[in-house]
Amino acid sequence: MAKHVFLSFVEEDLAHVNLFRGQAKNKKSDLVFDDYSVKVPYNSESAPYIRAQIKEKIRSASVTIVLLGPTTSSSKWVDWEIETSYALGNKVLGVKLYSDKACPTPAALIARGAKVLGWDIDAIVKEIG
Repeated sequence: MAKHVFLSFVEEDLAHVNLFRGQAKNKKSDLVFDDYSVKVPYNSESAPYIRAQIKEKIRSASVTIVLLGPTTSSSKWVDWEIETSYALGNKVLGVKLYSDKACPTPAALIARGAKVLGWDIDAIVKEIG
């Protein structure tokens, strides 16, 4: 049975995020990815509407994967998505998108003791269960 996964990431990593999605499909994993790419400042006038839309995507998933790149840890949107995922009862884990760059772990993942994995689809699927 397919697992719905919410992907949390920053726009700067979109090319790697798309590679991640493609590799998961090629591995024939039972993962279905949902996300809501945001290019709007966290405190903008449209932010409440965007948060409501993202919250529904997170609510429809049972797992949130935070895709970690060099700037992910500084994103207020990512922190909010992590905290919202926990509040809605999702399993949350981090995945490093780069092996050749520093990918700092967001404070919200550290505070919750979330597991952070390397980019290994088989290990990720096993961790999700």
